[in-house]
Amino acid sequence: MKSLRLCLYLLTFLVIPLSLNGAKVHHLKWEKGLDFESYLERYGVPETLIDTLDREDMELISEIIDNRYYYEMIATNGVLLQSLIPIGEEMQFHLFMTSKGYKLEIIPIAYKNDTYITQLSVKNSPNFDIIKTVKNRKLANEFLRVLKDSVNFESVQKGDKLAIVYDQKMRLGQPIGMPDIKVAMMEICGSKHYVFKHTDQRYYDEEGKELIKRYMRKPLNHIRITSHFTHRRYHPIQKRWKAHLGTDFGARSGTPIFAVAKGKVIFSGWKGGYGKVIKIQHDDGYVSLYAHQSRLKVKKGEFVSKGDVIGFVGSTGRSTGPHLHFGIYKNGRAIDPMRVVKFKTEGLWGSEKRAFIKRKKIYKSIISKIIEENRPSYIWNRMDESCVNPKMKSYYKNLGW
Repeated sequence: MKSLRLCLYLLTFLVIPLSLNGAKVHHLKWEKGLDFESYLERYGVPETLIDTLDREDMELISEIIDNRYYYEMIATNGVLLQSLIPIGEEMQFHLFMTSKGYKLEIIPIAYKNDTYITQLSVKNSPNFDIIKTVKNRKLANEFLRVLKDSVNFESVQKGDKLAIVYDQKMRLGQPIGMPDIKVAMMEICGSKHYVFKHTDQRYYDEEGKELIKRYMRKPLNHIRITSHFTHRRYHPIQKRWKAHLGTDFGARSGTPIFAVAKGKVIFSGWKGGYGKVIKIQHDDGYVSLYAHQSRLKVKKGEFVSKGDVIGFVGSTGRSTGPHLHFGIYKNGRAIDPMRVVKFKTEGLWGSEKRAFIKRKKIYKSIISKIIEENRPSYIWNRMDESCVNPKMKSYYKNLGW
């Protein structure tokens, strides 16, 4: 039923132009610095439309990102008929005209998530060769990131091999978000180095030792969660899609807020529904966000250490009471903050370790087959090249994927 509902949304959006005497669909980039209220004003849409959203949905207005592509349908007389504006990777605002005026709702983004492979022999360097051969800079960066704690890339020589199996979301033929590496292997002088992504979404080496540890402290001394993180969820009672791209902590106004890790303040000021906000850039593409503050203590450009007081809990922006909305982003993608703050440092044990060993054997078998059969890599900007495409799903299934 949910997929049928989504198909009807897409069919409505794509088919309506044929019956509107020349109405056109535009594929545009969201202008830098443009806020949602100004976008509504541009087309004469009442700003009070935002008040029809609940508090969590109102917050999502601040998740509209500059330079992100969106769609709008414009009638020949310049009237806005519909817009599809992404908020994160999973959801989007659907603004549309009805006989009773405009309506605003949140619906899922239609995308496909498929599995692809890359395998090659090094000619220059792993980073350079992935970009040149596969035409995917994000994949090259992610490969280096997940392997950097277990591989000395300075020792890589010409002829060494690498292999990657990863998932990638696709929307209208274009990749969205970062590639999700499931297993990666770098062979150096005949010695193979693996990293595996386990079911807990963390990376481990062959011994089950966790890699890329992210030691972040709590943003508040006393944690009381009032709203959890979710990318997309169909609310069974409200009968609509919901998203909340952060974790809310209830606290008294004026409670100190701490930087969860060292980094550089890249934003300090007002940000729409989030009110007074601070954003801090950390290592490895992580950004932390602290919203609804009553008072900001640090300015853009300042460097902070883990545990520094950066501001104080408040209720600014679209908020119904004092609380901290805490968000974590990895390469621009919202992830569950509690997964980052609560890191396990002892590795895997017991039944969890046994499950990992079983999963690891499957991963290694797939990598061996890819190299043995010399499977071609997927080329991202050359669709006519030999490649591994979604039809390979049966191949992976037969291997036990």
